[in-house]
Amino acid sequence: MSELRIVGVRHHSPACARLVRDTIRELRPARVLIEGPADMTERLGELLLQHQLPIAIFSYYQHEERSYASWSPLCDYSPEWVAIREGEAAGAEVRFIDLPAWTHAFVGVKNRYSDRGRERLDYVASLCRKLGIDGLDALWDHLFEQPMETADLRRRLEAYFEALRSAEGGPVTEADAVRESFMARHIAYATHEDAGPVVVICGGFHAPALAEMCADLQVDTAPASPAPASGARHGSYLVPYSFHRLDAFTGYEAGMPSPAYYQALWDRGPQEAGERMLEAAVRQVRAKNQPLSAADLIAAEAMTRGLMRLRGHEAMSRVDMLDGLASAVLKDPLEVPLPWTERGPLRGGTDPVLVLVLAALSGKRHGQLAPETPRPPLVEHARAQLELHGLTPIEGEPREISVKLTDAAGLACSRVLHRLRVLAIPGYTRLRGPKRATDGELDEAWHLAWSLDAESALVEASAFGATLSAAAAARLEQSVRESNANLEVLSHVLGEALFVGLPTLAKQFMDEARRQARLEPHLDRLGGALSLLTELYRHDHLLGSANSPEVGEVIEEIFARGLWLFEGRNGPSASTTPEELRAVIALRDAERYAAGLDLDPEAARAVMERRAVDPDAPPGLRGAALGYLWSTEAFEDEDEAQEHAVRALRGASQPTRMGELLAGLFALAREAVVSAPALVSAIDELLTAQANEDFLTAVPSLRLAFGWFPPRERDAIASMVLAARGTPELDVARLRAPATDAETVGRALALEKHVSELEQRFGLAP
Repeated sequence: MSELRIVGVRHHSPACARLVRDTIRELRPARVLIEGPADMTERLGELLLQHQLPIAIFSYYQHEERSYASWSPLCDYSPEWVAIREGEAAGAEVRFIDLPAWTHAFVGVKNRYSDRGRERLDYVASLCRKLGIDGLDALWDHLFEQPMETADLRRRLEAYFEALRSAEGGPVTEADAVRESFMARHIAYATHEDAGPVVVICGGFHAPALAEMCADLQVDTAPASPAPASGARHGSYLVPYSFHRLDAFTGYEAGMPSPAYYQALWDRGPQEAGERMLEAAVRQVRAKNQPLSAADLIAAEAMTRGLMRLRGHEAMSRVDMLDGLASAVLKDPLEVPLPWTERGPLRGGTDPVLVLVLAALSGKRHGQLAPETPRPPLVEHARAQLELHGLTPIEGEPREISVKLTDAAGLACSRVLHRLRVLAIPGYTRLRGPKRATDGELDEAWHLAWSLDAESALVEASAFGATLSAAAAARLEQSVRESNANLEVLSHVLGEALFVGLPTLAKQFMDEARRQARLEPHLDRLGGALSLLTELYRHDHLLGSANSPEVGEVIEEIFARGLWLFEGRNGPSASTTPEELRAVIALRDAERYAAGLDLDPEAARAVMERRAVDPDAPPGLRGAALGYLWSTEAFEDEDEAQEHAVRALRGASQPTRMGELLAGLFALAREAVVSAPALVSAIDELLTAQANEDFLTAVPSLRLAFGWFPPRERDAIASMVLAARGTPELDVARLRAPATDAETVGRALALEKHVSELEQRFGLAP
C-alpha cells in the first residue's frame, strides 16, 4: 500500500495553498488526487495552458427532468490550482476524484468550492464567541492566515476540521455521503499498489471522513463516473472568471471574500499584504473624491496596529485593517452592521467609504484563457454571426446602431441581437423598438459595447445549444418548463420566439397557449397573457407577419375564456383584485385593437350588460362591466353613460362596495370620467353625505379607485368638484392628499374623529 497524505483545505485560502505546495514538494508523490470534476481528468492539459487566472470549470446539464449549471472557480491561491501545478512539476499523476458537476449530488449547487452554510455550524459560532470574533471569515484569518510554520499549520487545520466534522449539528447531507463514497474509492484505488506516496487535496470538511473510509477499503479497479440520462446535453468547459464573481460581498458562496486582498496575501505573504491593501484602499477612496485626510490615515494605521497587538496578531489581518479604517474615517452612526461581520452581499445603507474600501479589496482582475483553449461551438458560431452582420463590438468604442425591421438584412440582424439578448450575453442592449403594440415605429436601436464577460457568458450559454438559434430556443423552452406552462409566461415566451425568428418553436408555444387558455380557471391570470398577445398581434400585423393569424387564434381562445370566467365570478361582497381589472382591460383592448379577429363584440357587450346590473356580481366587476360598455361606446351618448354610472353608484350603498365599484369603473373608463361632470358631482354628493364611520371604512377602496388616475386627471376631477361647489378659484394643489398610504390616512381621520368626540364630551367644541 502506498503512503497516503490527505490534506484538508478551505477553498481559496492562501494558507492552505501554501500547505499544499509544501506537502507536494516534500513528499514528491506518485499521484495527486484533487477534489474536482472527474470528467475533467482527461482534459487536465487544458488547465495546464498559460491562462491568466481567475478561471473556472463551467459544467452544465440539460434534460427534460432537470437542468442546471455550476462552476468550479480557480485562482492563483486556490489549493486545487496549486495542486495541479505542483503535481505536474513533481512528475505525479494528477487526477480529479469528485463526481461530475452534472450529477444529482450537485443539484442546486452553483459553486462547487463553496461553504454552503457550514459557517453557521454551532462549533464555528462557539469558537467565535470564545475568541470575541465576528464570523467565520475573521475566525479563519485569526487562526490560519497568520505567519506560522508548515507543521503548525497542518496540525491546526487537522484539529479544526476534525472538530468541525464531529460537531453536533454538522450538515452531513446525502449528497456529501455520495460524493465522499466516490472520492474514497478513487483514493483506495490509487493506494492499492505501492507505487509511491499519494497526496489528496479535498475540502477540510470531507478530510476526516475520507481518512476513516479509506483505512479498510480495498479497490482494485478505477471507479467510473455515473452515466447521464439518455438524451441529456452535458459537458464542461473552461471560462474566464473575475475577482468580482469570486467575492463573497457580491454573493459568491465561497468562504473567502475580498479576493484582491488574498491575492496579495499569496503573492507577498502575511507581513506585507495588509500594508499593501491599506494603500490600495486609500487610493480607491481618494480617487472617488471622498475626504480622507493625512490625520485620518495616521489614525487608521495607529488603530490597525493597536488592534493587531490586542488580538495577538503577528501580521496585519484583513479585519484588523478594515476595523482600523472604519474606526478612523467613519464620522456618522452606522445604519447597518459592518459588512465584514456577516456574510453575503452588501446591505443597502452601507457607508459609501466602506463600499469603496471593500471594492479595493475585491479587485478588478479578470481572467483570460490561453488562445488555444477549446471553446464550445456556440462561441465560434456567435462570433461568425456577429462578423457577418457587422455587429462585432470593438473594445473601447461603444456604438449605437439602427436596424430596419422591414428590410430583410435588418430583420436578420435584429434576430441575431435578440438571440444574444435572450441568452443574456452582455454588451447587446436594445434601446428602443416596437416592443409595444402602440409603437408606430418599425425600427430598432441597439447599443453595442465590448464586455469582458461576453465570452464567459457565451460559454455558459453553450449549455443550451451549439448555435444561437438552437441555444435561444432551448433557453425559452426552459423558461416555459420552469413556469409550469403558466399562460402569461407562455405568451411572453411566444413573443420572444417570434422576435428571435423561431417560427417552429412559436407554433409549439401557440398550441400550448391555446390548450392552457381552454383550461385556465382564474380570470386574473388571463390579463397579462391577453395583453401581451394583443400587442404582439398588432406588431406582427403591421409587419405583415405570417404569424399574425395563429397569434390571432390564441387571442380568440383567451377572449372567449375570459368572457366566460368574467360572467361566472360571483359574490356581492367579494373584492376585486387589480389583476382581475387588468384582465377586463385586456379583454376590452383586444376588442378595440385586434382588427380582423372573430371576437364577437356583440356577445361581449351582452355579457357586460348583464354583469353591470347583476346584484350577485362583485361590485368591482360591475363597475368594470359598466366601464367596458362606456369605453367601447356601447351607450347612445355621454349623458346615457353617466346616467347608468350614477344609477349603479347609488345602488352601491355600502361604503366598501362604492369604492370597489368606482375602482372597476375608473380602471376601464377613466378617460371618459374626467369629462363627466354629472358623475363627478354624484360621487361628491354621496361621499359628503356619508357618516364619518362609513367614510373611514370606504377610504382604502376609494384610494385604490382614484389611484387609476394620473396626477393631472386627479386635478381635473378636483377642479370639477370645486366648480360644482361654487369655489373654482381655490388652488387645486392645496387639496392634493399627501403621498401616503390609505391605512395612514384612515388612522389620521379616526384620530380626528376621536378628538372631536372628546371636545364634545368636555364642552370644548366651538
